[in-house]
Amino acid sequence: MVNRLLIIFVKDTLDVEMRLKKITFLTPPALVGKLAADRVFGCNYGYYPVPNIFILTCAAVLEQEGFIAKYVDGAIEKWNRDDLINFLQRDNSDMYIIYTVYLAKETDLLTLSLIREYKGDMPIVFMGPVPTEIPEMFLRDDNVFVVRGEPELTLKEFTLSFNNGQALEDIKSLSFRRNGKTFHNPLRPVIDDLDSLPLPARHLIDKSKYYNPKLGIQPFTVVLTSRGCSYHCTYCVPCSLSYARELEYRCNLGRKPPVRQRSAENVLKEIRLLKAEGYRSIGFIDDQFVWDEQRVLDICKGLEEIDIEWGCLARADRLNERLVRAFARSKCQYVDIGVESFNQEVLDDIKKDLDVNTIFYAIELLKKYHITAKINVLIAASPLETEETIKENIRIIKRLKPDSVMYGITNPFPGTVFNKIARQEGWMLYDEYKPVDVQKECIIAYPHLSNRQIERLARKANIQFFLSPSFVAQNLSKIRSPKALFNALVTFKRKLFD
Repeated sequence: MVNRLLIIFVKDTLDVEMRLKKITFLTPPALVGKLAADRVFGCNYGYYPVPNIFILTCAAVLEQEGFIAKYVDGAIEKWNRDDLINFLQRDNSDMYIIYTVYLAKETDLLTLSLIREYKGDMPIVFMGPVPTEIPEMFLRDDNVFVVRGEPELTLKEFTLSFNNGQALEDIKSLSFRRNGKTFHNPLRPVIDDLDSLPLPARHLIDKSKYYNPKLGIQPFTVVLTSRGCSYHCTYCVPCSLSYARELEYRCNLGRKPPVRQRSAENVLKEIRLLKAEGYRSIGFIDDQFVWDEQRVLDICKGLEEIDIEWGCLARADRLNERLVRAFARSKCQYVDIGVESFNQEVLDDIKKDLDVNTIFYAIELLKKYHITAKINVLIAASPLETEETIKENIRIIKRLKPDSVMYGITNPFPGTVFNKIARQEGWMLYDEYKPVDVQKECIIAYPHLSNRQIERLARKANIQFFLSPSFVAQNLSKIRSPKALFNALVTFKRKLFD
């Protein structure tokens, strides 16, 4: 039985008997559709399992305040609906916190209904991009709360205030209901000092369950060294934490939030701890890893001494020989580059702010230092895109022979310029935004390019590349164990056939 909270309303202030102690971060299994959504990047159905360090950082914050935090991932445990219900029936948590992305929205709303059915009116907190954009969708009763934008400080203040019976009206970036009225408290400024946050509470997860086929060595985890992106690409949403941060900032101030970085010393402190805990590979999941060049060089210098394999995401025009040489010396295995298109007019139209020639240079540079160059190409990001420009991209990629390519379909994510334009121009196929897997489904159409054409071209391009003899031979040579081979095959199947 759940510990019942004695709730007394006095002058519109919530007073709660001090019983809130056990807090569970709950990731539900897929209850709608057959696959569980990835909640770190938020735009696909989890081709390989990535630990959600955004949740784990929040858990670490609450642990510092004396709460008992638990992380239950029904998706990675491959639960079904009955498993979730069985968990709810036997669990004794005092509060659930759910981190929601668009592809998980329906599943998480259904989970809310199940919690109410089996746990009564226990408090539930939602955070992430979707609750940030549309908190009203989740505020179904007075015991549901939404933490908008960057969650750590708001969640800390909320749990302490809720536990001590203090007013909630002054907690910035919190939304809640009270006596039939909905409150959306003002914006919380972005966290300037990221070093002040605790390191993610990775002790709450089983590290053996996570991997990255681009690294092929376990145990694997991810690290975030900065938040946000200063560029203005029309289509782009960053990782789900930066996305929630950006949605909250844009809604209140009409512009993107500033980029904030952890110090090199703080990043290396985390990586040394990971090495001591047995981790052998990490993926930096910053929206763009190379901001301050000297800071990155300092991180690379430390990585040389720590001896751990890694990869990152970086813009092509941020890479130079000095940096890439440092990457190679510090055991960098791959760099993801957002290419989007090899057509300069398309790049200019989507406000990529990138000279196409820098892409060729970056790929050559990575190859020179034997670092896997993975390029991401968007299909139909601009009305200037045609079937011929898409095919020309494919031909250029065949000539370049990058190590890996992922063709994705441009999705008009809420809050982006592309979403606004798509609505104005009538390119959207639905009245409301429909979350879809960007690898497989298209929800826009241009007058000269239908959604079915776009889907067909994306699928054909991906299959041609991933089934090419050169790609298969190259990647088989990198596989170091039967387990790594199995993980790679599972990822490949999910990307192309599930």
